[in-house]
Amino acid sequence: MVSLLNPLLLFSELGLVFISTAVFIYYLYYQRCFTYWKKKGLPSLNPKFPVGDLSLAAWGKQSMFVRLQDIYNEFKSQGHKHGGVYFFNGPIYIPVHPDMVKNVLVSDFDHFVDRGMYENSEKLPLSSHIFSMKGDQWKNIRTKMSPTFTSGKMKSMYNIVVKYSDNLVKLLQPLNGCEVDVKDVCRRYTCDIVGSTSFGIDCNSLDNPDTEFVRMVEKIFSHSSWKLLKVAFEEGLQNPGNIIKISHSDKTVEKYFTNLVKDTVDYRDKNKVTRDDFLNILIQLRDSEGMSFTEIVAQSFLFFTAGFETSSLTMSYCIHELAHNENLQDRIRAEIKKNLGEDSTKYTYEDIMTLPCLDKMVKETLRKYPPAAMLNRICVKDYQIPGTDIVIEEGTPVIIPLLGLQRDPDYYPNPLKFDPERFSSDNKITPYTYLPFGGGPRNCIGLRFGYMQSKLGLATLLNNFNFFPSPKTPRHLVVDPSTTTIALNVVGGVHVRILKVQ
Repeated sequence: MVSLLNPLLLFSELGLVFISTAVFIYYLYYQRCFTYWKKKGLPSLNPKFPVGDLSLAAWGKQSMFVRLQDIYNEFKSQGHKHGGVYFFNGPIYIPVHPDMVKNVLVSDFDHFVDRGMYENSEKLPLSSHIFSMKGDQWKNIRTKMSPTFTSGKMKSMYNIVVKYSDNLVKLLQPLNGCEVDVKDVCRRYTCDIVGSTSFGIDCNSLDNPDTEFVRMVEKIFSHSSWKLLKVAFEEGLQNPGNIIKISHSDKTVEKYFTNLVKDTVDYRDKNKVTRDDFLNILIQLRDSEGMSFTEIVAQSFLFFTAGFETSSLTMSYCIHELAHNENLQDRIRAEIKKNLGEDSTKYTYEDIMTLPCLDKMVKETLRKYPPAAMLNRICVKDYQIPGTDIVIEEGTPVIIPLLGLQRDPDYYPNPLKFDPERFSSDNKITPYTYLPFGGGPRNCIGLRFGYMQSKLGLATLLNNFNFFPSPKTPRHLVVDPSTTTIALNVVGGVHVRILKVQ
């Protein structure tokens, strides 16, 4: 018996030594990686093994967006215009000063053409859309799609938005005097709108939040932490942009939305049906520009995922702030009634887009709560930072921390205060400190649509209801540390009490 135990004991000890040695060697490798920016002469912080500069964000204890805001503040407080950090052991360039941000987004755009997001049309067809596409492929599809997002095209889709805005009022009228989660309500509202314009279907989530379509939507935006880690290790730990793969890797979702588009396109082709929506525009591009079916599915999927959550969050965060600012509610309500009347179904596209108080209110919401709180780019060819000897190497990810810029008290005094007058014509916003839709040639192509559905939804709600705070929701919303999407989600819902306008 003793003779059998001794070899096993020896084997266990050798295995332990081997594992300990491997971990130590990997630790030394990390420490070597952590000298990358110092050797280049770029300011850096104090990265730790094994997560680099992610701190508590890597363990789901702090939002990635809040961590990036902290990093922004650390570099700025030390007088640096930019800096370098580490995503695990991978180097990332962080522009801090607006001039450095402008260089990346505009002045030296040819060095930062790509977002650095995961894209693979063969393995994950849903990922092959304009947001993730690279180089010439992106330029070609952007050129084709830009005419689809003009004011004229938005006007053609406006009636769809009016229909669901009216449905939104009908849903809330029986809840007079009650507390509601406006985050959930606005989510269902934009789900119906963007589902209709993207896929040509009536999602009916305002009336029935438990349809198959809604369940598929939940699968897009709800992911476990283990899946996030799986994607990170599959794609490598150097580029955080690869995490977007998590939204495109569910085969059930892929099959559902592919079949949804196929059925609708086949029906319209067979019956010669045209409809004023985004899908119809893609069908026209198929006929005139040769857009493939796979591209149509991917663009429809992107239009839905991008337009659905960002607009619903903007609306719910705006209502939360207005619930705590009754005087602002009264001002915007008076503006709406004076200029547009009380029947929101008769508001026109031009009416809703040109209300100054409403415009400032939405812009201030986007400042305090940018739906996508960081901008990703990747260096596509070696780049010497102007005025320095520092070279950003090809393949290096770049992150612009929007929460840091847009809540910087030097640009926006008392940044947690909700103050729409920051965007009055008398105030001058420092360029490249306000970027809720990105900036430069690769800004958000759908910003007009986002403004349209958010503004009409808010105007309709404010025309019909007063909103008051709920003790269920804190005054300053807490960014969710466990979110696995690139949208700025907050902990819990956004609860308010509603009363019909008399």
